[in-house]
Amino acid sequence: MSTPTPADLLQLALGVFPPLPTIVEVLSADGGGFALRIADREAELLHAYGPRNQMRRELQLLARITDPSRGRYEVEFEVAEIFYHSAADALMHLTVTGVHHRKMRRASPRVAVNERAHARVLFCRTLPRDSRLDLRLADISATGVAFTGVRQLDPGDLLLISTRIGGHAIHFEARVVRSDAAPYGRFRTGCEIIEFAADARENITAMAMSTPEDGSEDQRRPDTAEAMVRNAESGLLGRIQRP
Repeated sequence: MSTPTPADLLQLALGVFPPLPTIVEVLSADGGGFALRIADREAELLHAYGPRNQMRRELQLLARITDPSRGRYEVEFEVAEIFYHSAADALMHLTVTGVHHRKMRRASPRVAVNERAHARVLFCRTLPRDSRLDLRLADISATGVAFTGVRQLDPGDLLLISTRIGGHAIHFEARVVRSDAAPYGRFRTGCEIIEFAADARENITAMAMSTPEDGSEDQRRPDTAEAMVRNAESGLLGRIQRP
C-alpha cells in the first residue's frame, strides 16, 4: 500500500471533521488542550486559529473525533507556520500528518490494581510544574491508566507517575484524557500512557492477559476499597480504646 500524501491525509481529515468552518478540541504535545478553530483549507494546508501562548512551529496536535455511526477517529497535525492575528490568538497553517480509525473499545487489555502511586506534574492548567500528587491506581494497561486522587485534572495535563506493580518499580509519562468526581471528595482520572519503558510495558501486558479484565468492584474502584479500609481501621481503634 502506498504512503498517503499530505493531500490524501488532508482529504481524509476533512471527511472526519464537520463542515468548515468548525471548532475541534485538540491536545498539544507540549501539554494541555484547547479549542482549535479551523477556518479554511488552502492546497495541502488547513488555516486555523488558536492561543498564541501555546503555539510554536513543528508543534504536534491531536484531535479526537467521535462519530456515532463510524466510531472514533484521531487526526494528527503539525504547525507549519504561525502568523499574528490578535493579542490572544495566532493564525496557523497546519499540515495533517495522520488520520487513524480507532475501535470503540480499550486499545489494550487492562489489569485491575489497588496500588499507591506518586505523580510529578510536567504540565497542568491548575498546578505549578513539579507539583507532587499522591494517587491510588485503579487499573493499568500497556496504553492507559486510571487512578483516584484529591485533585481534579484537565484533559491534556501531563504527569510523570511512579509506582510499584508486581514487586517492580515502574515509571511512565501519562496524559490526562478525563477526570470525573468520585466518592469521598476524590476524582477518578483516566490517562493515556505516552512514554513507557519497553520491559514495563511487556510486564503489564502479560499481567493483563493473565488476569480477568474487570476484576472485582473493589479492585476497579480503589476509592471505595480505601474507604472500607479506613472504616475497618476506625472500628478497630474504637474497640481498642473502649474501656
